[in-house]
Amino acid sequence: MADKFDLVIIGGGNAGYIPAIRASQLGMKVALIEKREGGHLGGTCLNVGCIPTKALLQTAHLLHDAKNGKEFGVMTGDVELDYPTAAKRRETVVNQLRKGVQGLMKKNKVTVYNGVGSFIEPKKIKVETSDGTEELEAENVLISTGSAVNTLPGLEFDGDRIISSDDIVTNNEDYPDSIIILGSGAVGIEFASMYNDFGTDVTVVELLDRIVPLEDPEVSEVLKKELEGRGMKILVGTKADPQSLEKTDSGVKIKVASADSGEKEATKGEGGSYGKEDAPTGDADGGDTLEAECLLVAVGRKTVTEDLNLDVTNVELTDRGTIKVDEFYRTGEDGVYAAGDVIGGYWLAHAAGHEGILAVEHMAGENPMPLDQNLVPRVTFCRPEVASFGLTKAQAEEEGYEVKEAKFPFRAIGKALIEGEPNGFFKMVVDAETDLILGMHAIGPKVTDLIAEGVFAKLVEGTPQEIGMAVHAHPSLAEVVGEAAMAVDGHAIHF
Repeated sequence: MADKFDLVIIGGGNAGYIPAIRASQLGMKVALIEKREGGHLGGTCLNVGCIPTKALLQTAHLLHDAKNGKEFGVMTGDVELDYPTAAKRRETVVNQLRKGVQGLMKKNKVTVYNGVGSFIEPKKIKVETSDGTEELEAENVLISTGSAVNTLPGLEFDGDRIISSDDIVTNNEDYPDSIIILGSGAVGIEFASMYNDFGTDVTVVELLDRIVPLEDPEVSEVLKKELEGRGMKILVGTKADPQSLEKTDSGVKIKVASADSGEKEATKGEGGSYGKEDAPTGDADGGDTLEAECLLVAVGRKTVTEDLNLDVTNVELTDRGTIKVDEFYRTGEDGVYAAGDVIGGYWLAHAAGHEGILAVEHMAGENPMPLDQNLVPRVTFCRPEVASFGLTKAQAEEEGYEVKEAKFPFRAIGKALIEGEPNGFFKMVVDAETDLILGMHAIGPKVTDLIAEGVFAKLVEGTPQEIGMAVHAHPSLAEVVGEAAMAVDGHAIHF
């Protein structure tokens, strides 16, 4: 006989374990199915994504600071990277958070199954575990099976010469002396920044005419200048020919040539341009040959739906493999919802968690407000950091807004000078008619934290004038937000 639940969730990432907690708070009996070996919850983000990556980026940041301590009067002598120790710390952080999530499941009385979940029929789920097969029944099902690393034909991962982000964050031994990175979305640029700080010779290849192509064009321009100033080679408007790939005794060779980037568009997915179905796979006429110890393919991600047996349901997929949902994350099958990377949109852990919460609140009759995609912050933890939400000036004008735009430089902020990170800016895009915020775009120190003030202001329909009225502590990096807000009407004080 099948175990009965109010809700069965397939997938234990942010779009799974977070709504499991919320559903329990709403009085539901919840089952959560996770197929990852060891039953580790947290999905890509905790196990091979956000968390281990940022742990390594913190090592890179400290390494950079230690090597440049003389400027601050700190004499450190010779500084070198002990990568195995950094990797061990990375694993310590991941394991601590894994235990925390497991504790939350027990606290909220969520029944966790370690196995592969699939539909027998719309409200009956089969779980294949190491001990056999179990059947679950539920009034509601939430699909949150997430995504996996993607590549291009001819660039299949081998974990050695052709690597993915997963390979990097599970490597405990060493790092390459040189690397070619295909794709300049958040993943590609974060690893480019990290490896550069480690001392690796880094080359980034981007199909479009600018890096971080989902960001404000001026952010892209400033970031490219910063990365090139650190010694990286950044090739934009450039296509790599996967068929030219050659593995050698010392690494890889691949041919690159100029691309007509005007024919390509960046999409909301994390990977950016190379992740599109029409990415180049043919010969690159002319061009140069790049050589390095390894090639990181950072061209985006693909949804994970192959184990679900969706054919026995009315759940529909788009031509890109994402699950079709409405504003409350309902699929075409009554009682079956989906959230997170598997539905597309912004492939971000923090968006996934909110989507899952809204889905369970809707199935519980809580009448939640749909998530405004313009309130989802986009963050890249390179050095300098990049953060944004909402519309750029060009996007706002395309939608018919009359726009006011203003920015304020970090070099006029005392705390940025104190911390030795004076480059970058904070920018606001505002509806000239209503003074409502349409978007914010930033590059510089701690902007991945600072952007939260702007997201909240937009949520409560705050105006730049109100942000400017709020007292920002001095000296603090947060002052850049207040100054940028006042600059919208030409009232900035310190620039």
